[in-house]
Amino acid sequence: MSGIANVFIAYAARRAAAPFERAVADTRAAQNALLAERMRRNRDTDYGREYGFAEIRSLDDYAKRVPVVDYEDLRPRIDRITRGEKNVLTAEDPVLFAQTSGTTGKPKFIPVTPTCRKAGGLTVWLHYARHDHPGMFKGQIVTIVSPAIEGYTEGHLPYGSTSGMVVKEMPGIVQSAYAVPYDAFEIESYEAKYYALLRLGLAANVTFLATANPSSVLMLAEMADRNAESLIRDVRDGALSDAFEVSPAIRAALAPRLKADPARAKALEAMRARRGRLVPADYWPGMALLGCWKGGTVGAYIKKLHAWYDPDGEGMVPVRDMGYLASEARMSVPISDRGSGGVLTVHSNVFELVPAEDVDARPDDHESWRYLPAADVEVGKEYYVFITTSGGLYRYDINDVIEVVDRYKTAPVVEFRRKGRGMTNMTGEKLSVNQLIQAIQVAAEAVGTQVAHFRGEPDLQESRYVFKLELAAPLAADRRRVLLESIDHELGRLNIEYQAKRKSDRLRAPVLQVMREGWYERGKQKLVAEGRRLFQAKTILLDAKQGYRPEPDEVEGEERLG
Repeated sequence: MSGIANVFIAYAARRAAAPFERAVADTRAAQNALLAERMRRNRDTDYGREYGFAEIRSLDDYAKRVPVVDYEDLRPRIDRITRGEKNVLTAEDPVLFAQTSGTTGKPKFIPVTPTCRKAGGLTVWLHYARHDHPGMFKGQIVTIVSPAIEGYTEGHLPYGSTSGMVVKEMPGIVQSAYAVPYDAFEIESYEAKYYALLRLGLAANVTFLATANPSSVLMLAEMADRNAESLIRDVRDGALSDAFEVSPAIRAALAPRLKADPARAKALEAMRARRGRLVPADYWPGMALLGCWKGGTVGAYIKKLHAWYDPDGEGMVPVRDMGYLASEARMSVPISDRGSGGVLTVHSNVFELVPAEDVDARPDDHESWRYLPAADVEVGKEYYVFITTSGGLYRYDINDVIEVVDRYKTAPVVEFRRKGRGMTNMTGEKLSVNQLIQAIQVAAEAVGTQVAHFRGEPDLQESRYVFKLELAAPLAADRRRVLLESIDHELGRLNIEYQAKRKSDRLRAPVLQVMREGWYERGKQKLVAEGRRLFQAKTILLDAKQGYRPEPDEVEGEERLG
């Protein structure tokens, strides 16, 4: 990285960290001030007038006047915004909609306003990371993002990826620090996109790699080794293999970066010959930091990275969690490499946190729950998150469970634990129980069978789902495979993020286990024997908490794809 780019990034990061530091010095005051500012700016919107934003003076007032909502509650209003209507949720017009999957099968369109984009959560992250790892900007950066714009709404407003937009609109001096130009992220095929990233990355001295999902970091390493001969040949010749589908326009845009480098190719070949495989520990020996998620259900991937980044056992490259973030907002900023905890973003979002025990006790009675301000939560306890953003989400139930693990000054340090009620998430697919119910119903009808009972379980070790089905009548083995294929296809149709993770193989092909007759009732009786009352002994249809539990004595048959 050039000295100018390094100075520019350091300056921007330092500026972004200043309001963050002011806020964490007095979380209660910062949250009250932020709420007052949100109410003032948006009091004359449709939503603000309906719920009396002008009269709200405190978090207590806010909780009394404004309802708790989820996306489906807001969908009619957001649909109006996507059609071009103004002043519905925010006084600011959105510049982009972040598209993500919805629990009903319809995608969600999260409004992103100019203020959202100025929150600077990633830049704050970079400030603390650079302080602890000054070598991360000595070479070049590799990141992985989705396309900035994936389409347009009825009102001709763009929707796509906020991280992609950040990379696309970075100043030229900053873009020069990246080994892979934005154009590569517009490649449609996942395999072709990752190959292009590797072709450009292997030719560079990369010292910092960042992407939220560690499965992507692992896939890059595996794909580089699998395609080593082709990649080395392309580096030598200054080419990009024709075996991968890349449009002529994108090939032309990447061409200036595809310099022939016989010396680098020779070095890569020697690395491969010496070890018998191509690993990032050899071709990126100066790697100072990996940025990706470390906690929750994706933590298992971190252990797998050691074989690629520390094959000799001499010391793993430092890994810093990227923080608790979603399409709706960035909700934490990790400021150390320890664990996966991050400081709650009290400078940019208003938080209300409900003890998980309240929700577990009365999951359908949100009025009975205790909504605590961020300043009042306790270390060691789990909470559901309700967030107010600058994009027009007010008291928004994001249905996530976090644990408060520490404090930084007066602000909570939190770790993401799991998706909440009726959802699970291994690689970012955010699968809901409603989607699974619908997929199984459609698939069963398509193959002409009936499912008496079912349960979906995430197999974290294999990064796949296991669907346990007790059928109402016997089904031939070939039809069982069709049933599994249909469930997989239908889940992709209902959930765009499930589809994307399956296409990129970050989420591997699911497994169908046909359970013996009476499996459901035996499980129910076991719960009763363990002390549950009969009416409480309900089988969880999508088990996010326990994960995959083998039941070999209950499995009548098993089907796999691939």
